[in-house]
Amino acid sequence: MVTADLPRPDVPPPIAVVRDFVNTTDHETGTDELTTPAALSAYLAREGLAPPSVKARHDDLELARRLRAGLRQALELNHDGASESLPVLAAALADLPVALSWSGQGIALQPDATGVRRALAAIGVAAHQAASERIWWRLKICAHDECEWAFYDHSKNRSRNWCEYGCGNKVKTRAYRARQARRPA
Repeated sequence: MVTADLPRPDVPPPIAVVRDFVNTTDHETGTDELTTPAALSAYLAREGLAPPSVKARHDDLELARRLRAGLRQALELNHDGASESLPVLAAALADLPVALSWSGQGIALQPDATGVRRALAAIGVAAHQAASERIWWRLKICAHDECEWAFYDHSKNRSRNWCEYGCGNKVKTRAYRARQARRPA
């Protein structure tokens, strides 16, 4: 899904970090932004998660893909309102060093690594921050099988099923047309 020309509703910063990372795969077009270590480095630099000089290795790319797959699975559970074990996400997060630090604002969870691992840990910290702020459950995967885009549910009661890019209208229009085609003339 090309989003450059589409409106992007405001979302809390930690949600945006996770959403944008999960959306590096586009199920509609079958594209993946994270195909090589260089592509991962470019993504992390473009998103401000790492300096432009950062160089990813193949093991960093593999970890990034595991992290993304685990986060996607967690967002699918958010959509379904389910809660279960997420071994892929747990394993990826276990490989990302974080530490508690003290600042004038209180205790904070911070990435405790350098380079690509620091940037990936920052994505994990963003997910933790979203959960701490009780907004994690609003981050979901679009229910339209052709889309599956990660989106932030702005609805008051967290009941949205589709992203903000018109998928709900597509699904409803197809269902209407199918019902009309089955009606006797």
